[in-house]
Amino acid sequence: MDYCRHELSNCADCAPRGEAGRGGLGAEWEGWPPSTIIVHGSGKAHLPGCMHIVPADVRPPVYGWVTDPAPGAWRRLSDSSPLRATGGNTERLAVSRCQSCDATQ
Repeated sequence: MDYCRHELSNCADCAPRGEAGRGGLGAEWEGWPPSTIIVHGSGKAHLPGCMHIVPADVRPPVYGWVTDPAPGAWRRLSDSSPLRATGGNTERLAVSRCQSCDATQ
């Protein structure tokens, strides 16, 4: 499987022109870059399209997000390498990955 600079297999930001959105994200996720890491108040990180979250609910104070994560940020998520949200609730820290989202990567 090929990964982009965000270490995502279906990143519309890095897909060749004309292939963006092929990751299967529904219209309800329109406006969210596929490389976004969404941070829940529990410390769990999710990706757009996750079956565990409703797009309309992704807003502060429960959620924060990073729309342009550094390369490798998704794989580094851990207690020793947390990811701080840069949008929404910027107090949110991700320390683990949603298993369903991780399975897509």
